[in-house]
Amino acid sequence: MKATTMSRYTIGKWMLTVACMGMFSCSKQLDVDPEQAIPTDLVFTSGATSLSALYGVYSRTQRVEVFGGQPQAIADYMADNVDYKGSTTLADIATFTTMPGNSYVSEIWRINYDAIMGANAVIDKVPGVQDATFTDTDRKMYVAEAKFLRAILYFQMVNLFAQPYQVSQGANEGIPLVTASFDGTITYPSRNTVNEIHAQIEKDLLEALPDLANTFTDASLARGRATKGAANALLSRLYLYREQWDKAAVYAKSVLDATAYYKLAADYSFYDGNTAEDVFSIQNTDSDNPGAGSWASVYRPTNANGRGECPFSTNLVTAFGQETNDKRFAMSDMGTAANQETRRFTTKFPNVTTYKDNAPLIRVTEMYLNRAEALAALNGVNQESIDLINALRTRAGLDTWEATDFADGNALISAILTERRKELCFEGHRRMDLLRRGQSLRADDASKKAGADRIILPIPQREIDLSDALKGHQNPGYN
Repeated sequence: MKATTMSRYTIGKWMLTVACMGMFSCSKQLDVDPEQAIPTDLVFTSGATSLSALYGVYSRTQRVEVFGGQPQAIADYMADNVDYKGSTTLADIATFTTMPGNSYVSEIWRINYDAIMGANAVIDKVPGVQDATFTDTDRKMYVAEAKFLRAILYFQMVNLFAQPYQVSQGANEGIPLVTASFDGTITYPSRNTVNEIHAQIEKDLLEALPDLANTFTDASLARGRATKGAANALLSRLYLYREQWDKAAVYAKSVLDATAYYKLAADYSFYDGNTAEDVFSIQNTDSDNPGAGSWASVYRPTNANGRGECPFSTNLVTAFGQETNDKRFAMSDMGTAANQETRRFTTKFPNVTTYKDNAPLIRVTEMYLNRAEALAALNGVNQESIDLINALRTRAGLDTWEATDFADGNALISAILTERRKELCFEGHRRMDLLRRGQSLRADDASKKAGADRIILPIPQREIDLSDALKGHQNPGYN
C-alpha cells in the first residue's frame, strides 16, 4: 500500500459512496457530500469498482480519529503510560472531566461508524456484483476483508465507549450494532450489550478466516490488508479480553506457527518497515496519511516539530527503571513538552513532516504476550510462558527468567503484564490491559478501575439528541 497501493486507497475514498455513511451523525437536515450522493448501485458494478470500494474502507481507517493515532493515544493517557500535556479539550479526557459534548469524542464516534458503514456496504453489495471477470475467490476475499475491518472497528469502539467484559461478564451496555448498509432510511438503534458486540466481532472473524489470503506478494499489502494471520491475531485478543484463555492461547499459536509469514524481529528497527514482525498495520505514505494530530504529531516533542502532548509518564519511566539497559527504553529521547517541560518522548513514530509512519495495530510480539498470559492463567507457572517472554527479554537485552523466579501463577501474570506494558507502550493497549485485570488506570487513584464512572468515554450528546433509542442510555457519570 505504499506508493501505488495507497493511490488505490485514495480512489477508494471516492468510489465507496454510501449516502450518510455515518448514520449516527447525520444532522436532522441531511447534508450529503458530493461523492456520497452517488447511489451504491452505481459503485458496485464490477470487480474493479468493488476493490476500489474496499480500499475506500481501508482509507477511512487511516484517519486520525480511527487508527491514525488519536484513540490509541487516548488509551495511553487515560491510563498510566502518558502524562498528557496538551491544552485542548483532549485534556479533559486525560483528567476524566470530559463532557458528552466533547467534539473529539463526537468525531471519534462519527468517523469510526462512517468506516463501519463503509464495510457494511462492501459486505452487502459485493456478493451481488454482476461481472463475469470477477472471480469467486476475489469476491469472497473482499467481503472477508470488510468483515475483518468491521470487526476491528467495533472492537475499538466498544473498548472506548463501554465498560469491559469483566464488569458484568459482558451483559452491560455496549454500543449500537449496525451490520446493514445504508438503504436511504436513517435509523438510530439502541445500545447492544458488550456480549452482543463481541459475538458479532467473533462471527465476522470466523466467517472471514476461510476466505482471507495467507499473504500478498507486495510487502505493504501483506502487512496492510487483512489476512488469515490478522484475523487469528484479533481473535486471540478478543478471547484474551474475555478471559477465554484456551482460545486466546490457541489463536495466538496459529499466528506464531505461521513462520512463513510472521517472525519476531531481531531488533527494534521494524517500525514502519512492513516486516515479518507486523501482522496488520495501517499503511501511510508521504502523500496519503492521517495528517496533523496523528501518531508522530502527538508523540514527538515540540523541538522535533511535534506537538509534545504525550510524553512518558513518571510511572512508566519508573517501570523501565526497574531494570537497566532495556533496549525498549532506548527508543526514546528527551524533548520539550507542550507545556514547556523537558520530558521523555518515544521515538517509535519519528515522522513529523508527512506523518507517514504506519499504524502498528497488531504485531507478532503481542501474540507472544497473549499466549504467555493465557497459558499462565490456565496453568500457573509454566515453562512455555517463560520461554515466550524470554524471547522478548533477550531481544530487549535483559536477563531471562527461570520458573523459580515466581511464587505462583499470579506472580508470573503480573510480570507478564509489566513486559506487555514495556513492549506495547504508545500503541494503545495499556488502558484495556489495566481494566480487564481489575487494576486502576492511575497508580495514585485506586478508584479508576473497571466499573467506575468516567473511565470510559461518554456517548456523544449529538447522538443522544438525534436518537430516542439512546435517550436514557448515557454512560454513568455523564448524566
